[in-house]
Amino acid sequence: MHVPSSRSSMRYEPPLHVHIVFAAGNPHGAAWSQRLARWLTGDREVYAVPEANIPVSVWCGPDDSPLPDIAWGEAARTALVLLVDDAMLASKAWREWTARQARAVRAVDLLLTCTVTPNFANLGALYSAKQAIRLDRVPEPDRENDLVLYATHAIARWFANRSGPPRAVQLFISHCKLPHGQVSGREAALALRQFIEARPAGKSFFDEVGISAGDDFESDLAAGFENAVVIVLQTDRFSSRYWCGWEVITAKTQKRPLLVVNALEEGEPSSLGYLGKLRTIRWDISTPEKLSKPAMHRTIVASALLELLRSEHDAATIEAVRSHVLKGELVDICCRSPELPTLPDRRPGGSTFFLLHPDPPLPRYEIALITRQRPDVRLTSVTQALAGCHAGGAPLAGKRMAISISDPPQSESHILDADARDRLWVKLSTHLLAAGAELAYGGDLRVKGYTEKLLDLARSAADAGRPLPAGVVHWYAAWPVAAALDVGARAKIPPAFELHEELRPKELDPARFPGPPPPNDLVPEHHFAWALSMRDTRLRMAKECHARILVGGQLRGVSPWPGLLEELETFVGKPIYLIGAFGGMARALIEALHGEQPAALTHAFQDENGTRAALREYYTSRAGTAGFKDMPPIDLPGRVGRLNALGVRGLNNGLTDEENERLFVTRDMTEMIALILKGLRTKLAPEEQQRPTS
Repeated sequence: MHVPSSRSSMRYEPPLHVHIVFAAGNPHGAAWSQRLARWLTGDREVYAVPEANIPVSVWCGPDDSPLPDIAWGEAARTALVLLVDDAMLASKAWREWTARQARAVRAVDLLLTCTVTPNFANLGALYSAKQAIRLDRVPEPDRENDLVLYATHAIARWFANRSGPPRAVQLFISHCKLPHGQVSGREAALALRQFIEARPAGKSFFDEVGISAGDDFESDLAAGFENAVVIVLQTDRFSSRYWCGWEVITAKTQKRPLLVVNALEEGEPSSLGYLGKLRTIRWDISTPEKLSKPAMHRTIVASALLELLRSEHDAATIEAVRSHVLKGELVDICCRSPELPTLPDRRPGGSTFFLLHPDPPLPRYEIALITRQRPDVRLTSVTQALAGCHAGGAPLAGKRMAISISDPPQSESHILDADARDRLWVKLSTHLLAAGAELAYGGDLRVKGYTEKLLDLARSAADAGRPLPAGVVHWYAAWPVAAALDVGARAKIPPAFELHEELRPKELDPARFPGPPPPNDLVPEHHFAWALSMRDTRLRMAKECHARILVGGQLRGVSPWPGLLEELETFVGKPIYLIGAFGGMARALIEALHGEQPAALTHAFQDENGTRAALREYYTSRAGTAGFKDMPPIDLPGRVGRLNALGVRGLNNGLTDEENERLFVTRDMTEMIALILKGLRTKLAPEEQQRPTS
């Protein structure tokens, strides 16, 4: 089959962006916004299964100086979730900001006010005229949980009805009425229905109520699936009932979102074969007391609404990708992870076609199983399709990618947060490995650091029965880091890792440096030793790796210059990719490539109010002297000038100027990863012919 080039001047348009905004004075703003964001985006520790993956940005601004305006045109549709409290209302600057957003919002967008104060109407008529989520009317202990429920409902209802007028979300409760210990499946369904009907969180379909006497049972049941999300109450007798199985397979074939609620008590004689690849949560209904817990009802309903939103968002993303890069190709779509029972029908004549599905890429054992039965199906996830790296091919085999994802300064308030960086790390690593690439990283073993996350990724793959190939992850440990690795740390390194240890820099006197110096003190000699060691590591990585990806980064390093500056400089001539949405030094480097003079790349800034001037002076006194002639001068003005001259085209990364500019600003993770994969495939594997899936 022909593999599309995936190069187009038309920009891929993300279908949805969600922005959660609160004022710094809001006592619940940080906790509530993070809870809602993690709910909508999914578990960042889950590596290999579909998650909600809704693009979410959390914005916080000081009370007297709010944020830049929302970029309403960055996605096809944008939702602004505004967490309103009296601190926001008391600020003139915030009132002006919210008024500008209300005037700028498009007809296709959603302006969602979530308020803990009845004074929210003081934001103006454009806010008071719309229904708000009135958390001020909710008991305080329930407010955070109700925010998640009601915001999920509002966003799912709005996005699911993007092609027509708003209508209520229907929740179809599939259940078995037979007894179940002390509680029957019917009682569980009634309890759930009662919770739904008492709240603005959708409408339930329940056959005893939705189907009247004398109606045609099967046709009315089938009609109940229209625009519905199906909640499967899996009790002990569920799989033994004809209509329960019929409802599940009908929902799947109609491509309706499903949520499985595991309410098994003793088990079931035979599981239902079509409940696979579905989100599942546990509900203990063994006693009437456990049956009636509102917290469990809230979790079930919110999870069902989230599954509806995930399904609709995946469908919109798939359609956007198909129209962007697969024009003229035979394509079918699958809005959940593909499985044999629900694959599309064969095409006339057995012609081969793409099956476009949500991320993440399928593991190779699933690809092999599906293509053995259906060789006419060419599987590809949305990010793979955008990049032209389709499943079953390995266009980056043997290519080693140096990834630098590090924390930017905490003072930056308008950037994607740490949770988003963690998700990018996992997703980018997963896609690079799926394309056959090797990963290279030069970090340390700090708790929750990125080296530890790579170790977790390797262990997770091994636990799933498909360990990563030996030596596919290259850990470049600078001398101070390598010297600190004890027996316990070395024992934890899995076979997927190859450890590249740097020795003590030859210029350092062993008598003065018998062990690694601490990185965080201000002793100039210690920082000088770190600068030497990091130089050696970065030069080695530049020699042995094929491309460098830069994200975030502190504005000041242990060297007299930021680490990302040296990482970019050492890779000039090889493909370099800069992501700007996480701020930090990566953003400053982008400014320099645009011909600007970033404040962060000046001696005045790097001296940090004089506290680091001694480091610069010590380095200057040693560099160029006997034994240190290879050390480059600090010379920040000259280095910025060279970046100005290098320009965006000097990144040499296989992307057009337009595509690089998108990579500099996009807040959409699918677009970020697809652009990197596209550039790598274009630059490093221009003649690669994708192998058929096998």
